[in-house]
Amino acid sequence: MPDLLPSLLTQREAILREIAQLSDMRRGTITEVFRSCGKPGCCCSEPKHPGHGPYYAYTTKVEGKTKTLQLRLGPRLAKLEREVETYRRFRLLTQQLLEVNEGICNARTEQPAADSETTVLKKTLRNSSKRSSRGK
Repeated sequence: MPDLLPSLLTQREAILREIAQLSDMRRGTITEVFRSCGKPGCCCSEPKHPGHGPYYAYTTKVEGKTKTLQLRLGPRLAKLEREVETYRRFRLLTQQLLEVNEGICNARTEQPAADSETTVLKKTLRNSSKRSSRGK
């Protein structure tokens, strides 16, 4: 297990470097939809027709409420797509970072505590358990 530690530390450094290089990001999703207009004589009313579009919508949560922004093809949509994709990459990297850090924590050997540290820890644990049971 100790020979695994240098590899994990190298992985962690690589992930942190990649996170540091990420550009602008934002939470949310971008959806592409086709819609029928509802006019009886329109071609979109035919059964096999996909509908008009594509139409794009950026959706995110702001203070617990869902906000949707309707978009058209163009630079604004492209910018939002890049930012949302960067956020997805950030989420993936942070998940990898947590997994590697757990591996590092598991790979590190436990150091025996000094007698004074053990005494302080025992007193702290004993006192904290007394406080938590008093209010019940």
